[in-house]
Amino acid sequence: MNRALPLLLLLAACQQGTDVADAIGNSGQAGDPRPPVSPQSQPLDPGAQPVRIGEGGPRFNACLGTGRVVNTKALDVRAAPFGEAEKVDALAADMRVAICSRSLDQRWLGVVYPPPGQPDLDCGVSGPVERAQGYEGPCRSGWISSAFVRLVAR
Repeated sequence: MNRALPLLLLLAACQQGTDVADAIGNSGQAGDPRPPVSPQSQPLDPGAQPVRIGEGGPRFNACLGTGRVVNTKALDVRAAPFGEAEKVDALAADMRVAICSRSLDQRWLGVVYPPPGQPDLDCGVSGPVERAQGYEGPCRSGWISSAFVRLVAR
């Protein structure tokens, strides 16, 4: 009987499970404090999501790669990794960016890049940082579609 009790408790716990989609609702991410919104009540407003640096840990550079904008004349930079997010900038073809993070679905890259007219500005992402954090350096940052970025060697 002692062996059956843990099995019965496990089965009872499984019976009360919830579907993951029901648990997270319409929010952008699990754990998002915004309440679920029905699609008919208002348009999707993902808000801003800062680009995170240091995701590789303190022994790696703050941004782990470099990319180049390809296959487009201009690439929109968004405030969050969603097509509906506010457009905050545009990048020209062949522009290089530091790739710092990416969305869970791999469709968006969080990038850091120098402002126009200052291509040699040190953005502070080529060395390690103590912990993962939102980028707050001297350069610009945002989210771009990964379909228009080709990885390049530094």
